[in-house]
Amino acid sequence: MEPKYKVWTCKIVVDGDFELPYGFDSPPRVAAIEAIEKHGIIVRECFSGWGGELTDGEMIIVDKI
Repeated sequence: MEPKYKVWTCKIVVDGDFELPYGFDSPPRVAAIEAIEKHGIIVRECFSGWGGELTDGEMIIVDKI
């Protein structure tokens, strides 16, 4: 049975002391939506926002950079 939805996740990581302007999640969100819809796939919704958290494994990878 096919899943009802397919969900793509993406985490963008920047330094914690960088000041993010209000609404700054909009440009990357719009770019992702446009890239997907360019291929004929309808984006039903897009949720994003700064303040997400990394898993322990992701933190190890980011700390090595």
